Amino acid sequence: NLVGKLIVWGKDRPTAIARTIRALEEMVVEGVATTIPADLAILRHPEFQAMEHSTKWVEEKLDLSGVEPPKPPAPADEDQPELVQRSTTVEVNGKRFDVKMWVPDMPMVAAGAPKAKKARAAHGHGGGSGSSGSGNVEVPMQGTIVKVLVEVGQAVEEGQAVVVLEAMKMENQITAEKAGTVKEIKVKAGDTVGAGDVVVVIA
Repeated sequence: NLVGKLIVWGKDRPTAIARTIRALEEMVVEGVATTIPADLAILRHPEFQAMEHSTKWVEEKLDLSGVEPPKPPAPADEDQPELVQRSTTVEVNGKRFDVKMWVPDMPMVAAGAPKAKKARAAHGHGGGSGSSGSGNVEVPMQGTIVKVLVEVGQAVEEGQAVVVLEAMKMENQITAEKAGTVKEIKVKAGDTVGAGDVVVVIA
């Protein structure tokens, strides 16, 4: 299965190869085996660098016996935080893409931002007025409010997005930690906020 693509540019073939090798050496993909070790073996091979290879070169001539096999997956740690699905919008070359990912259920902190407050672990699943999350919806990092998604008096569910925060050229959906009714909205589109600022209050 295709996990991702790496595109590297160089003014000539040696430069492009060198940059690709460096990029692959710095790339980290956890949880699945990848072709990165084999890719590096190909890029470092003298015949490939000298353009003396053919379409059947990998199959007929390349020796990959020295490539280290992928490490077996590590057993899950029972103490690791629960994974939650988060959504964000990223911008690449002027185009915006909506991305969904599973990440540890813990606060996000931007580099250089104040230390996050103690994480509030979610002990239950689903919505309901009995949720244990805080009614104060805080932003995890400094940024600009792009959009307010709720209104005062509106009923919201646990995990529902209430504002969109733009930070580090990425749009992040900030979600409610509990179900309830929107009591107060402290920001509007265009406002600048800092890490830990309360943007919405849910009763």
